[in-house]
Amino acid sequence: MRLLGCFFAFLTLVAAKFIETDKCTAILVGAKASTSGSPMTTQTNDCSSCDFRIAKVPQKNHAPNSTRDVVLVSQVYPRYVGTDRGAPEYFKENLQKGFYDWTETKGIGKIPQVETTYGYIEGVYPLINEHQLAIGESTCPARFWTKPATQGGKALFDITELARVAFERTKTARDAIKLMGSLAEQYGYYGAEWEGDEEDLLVEAGETLTVADTKEGWVFHILPDDTGASAIWVAQRVPDNHIVAIGNQFIIHHVNLTDSDNFLGSANLYDIAKKHDFWDGKSPFDFTAAYAHRRPGESYYYSTRRQWRVFTLANPNLTLSPYTDAFGTDYPFSVETAKPLDAKDLIRFQRDHYENTPFDLTQGPQSGPYGNPDRYSVGENAFAPGTQGKSGFFERGISLYRTTYSYVTMANPKDANLAFLWYGPYAPHATSYTPIFAKVSAVPALKSQGSLLQFTFNASFWINALLGNYAGHFYKYAMPAVATVQLDVETKAANALPNVQAKAQNILATQGEAAFVAYLTSASNNFATVAHDAFVALFYDVVTRFHDGTIFGNFTKESMDVKAMGYPIWWLEEVGYFGPKESQSFAVTAVEILGAIAVVTLSVALGFWLGRRSSKTTAYALIK
Repeated sequence: MRLLGCFFAFLTLVAAKFIETDKCTAILVGAKASTSGSPMTTQTNDCSSCDFRIAKVPQKNHAPNSTRDVVLVSQVYPRYVGTDRGAPEYFKENLQKGFYDWTETKGIGKIPQVETTYGYIEGVYPLINEHQLAIGESTCPARFWTKPATQGGKALFDITELARVAFERTKTARDAIKLMGSLAEQYGYYGAEWEGDEEDLLVEAGETLTVADTKEGWVFHILPDDTGASAIWVAQRVPDNHIVAIGNQFIIHHVNLTDSDNFLGSANLYDIAKKHDFWDGKSPFDFTAAYAHRRPGESYYYSTRRQWRVFTLANPNLTLSPYTDAFGTDYPFSVETAKPLDAKDLIRFQRDHYENTPFDLTQGPQSGPYGNPDRYSVGENAFAPGTQGKSGFFERGISLYRTTYSYVTMANPKDANLAFLWYGPYAPHATSYTPIFAKVSAVPALKSQGSLLQFTFNASFWINALLGNYAGHFYKYAMPAVATVQLDVETKAANALPNVQAKAQNILATQGEAAFVAYLTSASNNFATVAHDAFVALFYDVVTRFHDGTIFGNFTKESMDVKAMGYPIWWLEEVGYFGPKESQSFAVTAVEILGAIAVVTLSVALGFWLGRRSSKTTAYALIK
């Protein structure tokens, strides 16, 4: 029994590696590739455990010689507790009751404060500030990792705190990048993980931000330096008529720091690469080849496939293979779009599951009989008897079941007061995007309340999750109904926007700033409420029309229509409906079982022996 207990403990610790952490997709469109005349950027915050609330951090004035706390990164609810940010969502008294008794978030260090900090909307990361600075984010594997201050390391900043300071203090993408790079070099940078095995830490060590203002769009890469006390970073400007996509892998290759119009970077960029033989100092310098950590096996398609898909959606005439090497070295940094893109296009890209390609997640045995595109974590089954020495991966779409939220930022080149987000809680394919203006006094309550601790009808995330999980079971039947409502809600919002913006401008001119902000806050709330109510009604409709393998319709007739969904012939053959089908996938021989027991027994014995010989403790990855 003791050995059996050790076996299950071993599996539990191994399975912790397969809890999916924050893995996001970011897209940026240059000003001339955008119908708005300003860059647009996006992010799908793909995190199964993240705090899904967004909040408005107000503009604040600060006393002379004051300091700003820098806090340890936290993504789970509540990611921050305190009053310093000025957002009521973070006040201790406003947190959900009946769960943990959270205390106020303490800083791990301080930096000098400035006289005035700007207001901005934030989720897990900042999204857009009142001066139209906007970002998207994507975590990237990198060569070095380190620990933060108070956790055994020296580094003070992670990417969320760097971005917050940039949003508080800068108005342009270029200035934001310079500030983030300078702070990271001076105070140190750490990645999203610092406990666990080496592979997990390297996979979470680097970060990419897409950074945009009303004129320029940039890609910013950062990782810890080799001392753990500073940072290595580079940034490249996106051509105005191009689109760029990041899917959890660095994409900047050629770097020319003498071309300051298009490149920025840390002074140590070349020296550290030469010191560690990441670069020979003679061939053209490639940032990704030097500083990206290679994913094992062919799992790098997890990243490059999304890059390929965005490029070919934006320019269908582009000749680009979906197959490439680990770092996509034959892919361009960015591509020219076939036509100017609008928010609807980027929303469509974010909802994509590779439909109508060889990688279509709605087709084939993995999708089941009804085309479900979700591919959940394999968890501890990767270490089940019979799987030793095997590896594999599912295709990873842009739209993902475990998305916290996604958005498209909309800067206004003519009026900074009218910048907004198209914002959608939960997975892109199961959400409705609605406008939220940057200059609100508070974000809609439907987007700023609730947590993963408890379902509520008063949080749009939960309604969308309810719909997405249910509709996924009958995807090919239910999703057309979902798409119809999405189109209706988003089209009506888009059609209403010009009148809302014109009225807001008139209110600002005739009634002043306070009335203007109140109106934009009310308008954002109205958009959110309409979408929320539509999705509540949609859930009722989908459950009524599609349940128990049956399709119901024509409810105004004397007798409604009732039709079995049935199963596709290929699926019936696959599962052996027409007769026994030999399958090795579930056959576990006695030899395999005995072999697995022997491996586990030897592993436990070896671990016990090594543990007795070593005083070093082992840290396991946090389950996020």
